[in-house]
Amino acid sequence: MINIKKGSLHYGQTEVLKELDLTVSNGEFVVICGPSGCGKSSLIRVLNSLVPELYEGQLSGEFQVLDHELPTENFSDYVKQIGVVFQNPKTQFFMNDVYSELGFEMENYGINREEMERTIQEVVRLFDLRGYLEKSMHELSGGEKQRIAFASSSTMPHELFLLDEPSSNLDETHIELIQRYLEYLKEEGHTIVVAEHRLYYLLPLADRFIFMKNGRIIHDFTKEQVEGISAKEVKNRGLRSLKKPTLDVEQQASLFIDETQGLTCRNLSFHYKNSEGVTVEKAHFSPQTITGIIGENGAGKTTFSQLMTGLLKPQAGEIVFNGKKQSPKDLIKKSFMVMQDVNLQLFFESVEKEITAKAKRLDIYEEVLDLLDLRELLDRHPQTLSGGQKQRVAIASAVLSGKEILILDEPTSGLDLKHMIEVSHMMLKLKEFRVILLIVSHDKEFLSLCCDHILEIKKGQPIR
Repeated sequence: MINIKKGSLHYGQTEVLKELDLTVSNGEFVVICGPSGCGKSSLIRVLNSLVPELYEGQLSGEFQVLDHELPTENFSDYVKQIGVVFQNPKTQFFMNDVYSELGFEMENYGINREEMERTIQEVVRLFDLRGYLEKSMHELSGGEKQRIAFASSSTMPHELFLLDEPSSNLDETHIELIQRYLEYLKEEGHTIVVAEHRLYYLLPLADRFIFMKNGRIIHDFTKEQVEGISAKEVKNRGLRSLKKPTLDVEQQASLFIDETQGLTCRNLSFHYKNSEGVTVEKAHFSPQTITGIIGENGAGKTTFSQLMTGLLKPQAGEIVFNGKKQSPKDLIKKSFMVMQDVNLQLFFESVEKEITAKAKRLDIYEEVLDLLDLRELLDRHPQTLSGGQKQRVAIASAVLSGKEILILDEPTSGLDLKHMIEVSHMMLKLKEFRVILLIVSHDKEFLSLCCDHILEIKKGQPIR
């Protein structure tokens, strides 16, 4: 199915894949893991032939996939045989509504309408998408987009599935749903290659774990070998936990509430035309505390964050900061939000300029570089970085901004264990600066390291 011999990839003068030797047999389930920036996503891009079709890069060595020599001379025939889920699902959407997106690939290949309808209904059942078909793609949360991307890739009978961090924005319920579908694909004899940091949900399914570092394959483990690795060795190798994480933080309000200090919401509500949104009876966030915000995909976590930062205007209620009522304009001046899709907030031609252009806290610049492991990236263009590296750049911009309210929406998306721990240390350091710090995340392993308390947002229920 896949046969790579001495395979290398250069982006300009930078070698990102270095003399890889890798064979994947028909029907195998292989997980690619390793630190952020090690080359996982680049390998997926080569295998799905987007390098050099879309991303400029120079291949050397032998890359053979599905009887095609890469780069393939027949791109349209090649991609018909593979299902792909990108790290950023928005980059693979073409249509404005969910129903059209699910039918897009089948329509392109001339599948008749009756078969398209049957397939869409089957995919809706498998991915629990009832009630989504008429929704606009722009209304969906990050996790919902992830599910739609996976569902869209499953509408054709692909021989090979290439998945780049398919769980990155998913809650536990939908990770289990994806796990069940991957199990189904494996039973049907499909070949599956997944690049991923979260390993616990893949351990029961995978045949092999390929560990990469600095563009090279360092280890090729069988499932049995990985199961025999101790928790200490897993951590020493920089891998995420092999056990399902638990949230070791109490769900409670601040023990002491002084509304003259901090951020308070009263009788707040915002709802979209389809009635989804959030309602807040009362919530208070104190300085020098870190609040984790959890909830299922589509519960309203991102909507709540946008209200707190002034990006959305509440339809009712008020937001008070240090005893003074705030307009959306006031909140925008005081806050910085690291978005789920950090590509939307990377503007400059180098990492150094990106994190210093609007910085007000240059006194901690050196410390931030070290804590977030950014020194070697300063001259790089932000858009050439891996997803995890981009995430760290955006977090650095937030920390150096000097803003009084910081909200991070899925800040560990794309981060390996080492950098997840470094970000948690950065969050704890921020407590010294008396900022309001809210972290929206499904990452229980991360939240347990740095949060003082947890606020859970439940779909259709007010926040109290």
